[in-house]
Amino acid sequence: MINCAMPPYDRWITDAPPLAAALLSAVERAGIGYVMLGNLYAYGHVDGPFTEGLPIAPVSAKGRVRAQMWLDALAAFEAGRANVTEVRAAAFLGAGAVSTFTLSIAPQVLAGEVAKYAGRLDVPQSWSFVGDVAETLVAAARDGRSWGRAWHVPAAVIPVQELTERFAELTGAPAPRLERLDQDALRALSKQNPVFGELVEMLYATENPHILDSTETERMLGVRPTALDEALLATARGLAQVG
Repeated sequence: MINCAMPPYDRWITDAPPLAAALLSAVERAGIGYVMLGNLYAYGHVDGPFTEGLPIAPVSAKGRVRAQMWLDALAAFEAGRANVTEVRAAAFLGAGAVSTFTLSIAPQVLAGEVAKYAGRLDVPQSWSFVGDVAETLVAAARDGRSWGRAWHVPAAVIPVQELTERFAELTGAPAPRLERLDQDALRALSKQNPVFGELVEMLYATENPHILDSTETERMLGVRPTALDEALLATARGLAQVG
């Protein structure tokens, strides 16, 4: 089974644990392999690239939830109750993707409006194309070496300012105007939309370099990253279909 389900962002802490427990229990009873889609939250703050062998060291409430989901699954594997693995991705790009870029930047750029981003605009960030995410999930499910460990989705590494400028250039949109949302701005916006408040504890991830290393995934599972321009054009096509 491949699990990509998660509750709304502002209900992760309360709703994700029972969802994860129910799915893990179902997998154990059915005796089937279990591939979880995760992210980088459980690693916490990392100086340098995120490699698959890093320890779990969350520094946020959502990170602790993510960590426990994986540790519970890993315990089931080590006890012989289930074959489990986790595929970890960075922020999403692509048609139908839900991320800060697809929700708060790309639509505004296409409309010639000011876009806003929670974090620094000039530090390297990793971006995972949803097609590569799907390919990695399937590859992990089919490879017997997957169980009991994590894999990283290949990602493009580029600051959000440069990513936004490239998106505008590819789509023929006006020169983008991108503004940074700091902690105070997020707290003010959370009065109208609680999701903004959930981003405050995650600012460490967007105000520092976040570089996802997928060397082992590429070598062992044979997954290769999609070209950034292709991922951005797919993002634009997806937004056009929604519009």
